Amino acid sequence: MDQQQWQEFLSSQGAQWNDGAADFSPAENGSSSAELRLIDLSPMGAIAINGPDSQKFLQGQLTCDLVKLPDEHLTLGSHCNPKGRMISAFHALKISQTEFVLLLPRDLVTTALTALKKYAVFFKTQLEDVSDSQHWLALCGRDAGAAASQLLTLSHDSGSDLIPGQLRSFDHNGHRALAACLGERNVVIQLPLEQTADLWQKLAGSGPVPSSYCRWQYQLIEAGVPQVYQSSSEIFIPQMVNLQVLDGVSFKKGCYTGQEVVARMQYLGAAKRRMYRARIDGGELPQPAAEIFTPAGGSSVGNIVQASRAGDDVELLAVLTKSKVADGESLQLADGRVLELLELPYDADADPLA
Repeated sequence: MDQQQWQEFLSSQGAQWNDGAADFSPAENGSSSAELRLIDLSPMGAIAINGPDSQKFLQGQLTCDLVKLPDEHLTLGSHCNPKGRMISAFHALKISQTEFVLLLPRDLVTTALTALKKYAVFFKTQLEDVSDSQHWLALCGRDAGAAASQLLTLSHDSGSDLIPGQLRSFDHNGHRALAACLGERNVVIQLPLEQTADLWQKLAGSGPVPSSYCRWQYQLIEAGVPQVYQSSSEIFIPQMVNLQVLDGVSFKKGCYTGQEVVARMQYLGAAKRRMYRARIDGGELPQPAAEIFTPAGGSSVGNIVQASRAGDDVELLAVLTKSKVADGESLQLADGRVLELLELPYDADADPLA
């Protein structure tokens, strides 16, 4: 099965396609917000890293600390250029010290892989784009980890259910698959593309409601978890997207590419921008990196990180100039839609060094 055949399969299950993302509305609109949702993650890709030096190599490149991360766990992280700007950001899944998987937007995989490979030549490690051979699905909803554990037979009792930050390997028709709990309401599943239709049918027949990709995006926005896309690559420093308070930056692990800039930004408290959650009126979705202005115009005071439809409105994450927010200035897109700021589920101004 290739990606085209997968899309044809989901179309037969009621999906419509919008820029490569499956849309199951209006069929899903009658479902309760509490129900578990089954979501296709076709817009997401993956980089596989294998070999005896994999952990050593990644530890010297990424902002996160993979040495302290136990096997079968995951963390947010990023790969920066020497100026501290994020080339890519991702969930890093540590299967073992010799095997990792990075979950990131498909449109950024080639750029991210090229940047990492520049530094890999002196290590016994292999990096590969597996976006077309390994596919992602998601289960989203209340107690997603426990629900996934039951549906995928990951545990035999509630005491060993999947919890946020953990991942498990499981067998599906003789093929290895992975289930990773990104948060209380978000579990992602990776398995060979040719096995995905079979698992989709089994899950959809067991209760989860097939739902649109925007539902998964909304879960990330609600949780205040950023994504970097091709259009926003090398725009943000990790602190601008709150990565330091999401355990995606270690200030104790030692050197990595861009570390000097990232550390100086933290120790001097020099970050003038950070990420906020906001709502705007419905309409066209603003694209990642789209600029944000004050009504007076002039230079940009921020950029969109990501956006998703939320009912009749659009919810988003945006990097904004902190002083403009503190002064209560009106902030808007180029088309005039005004940002209404919302609460994040964490203290974005917390000091990770405290």
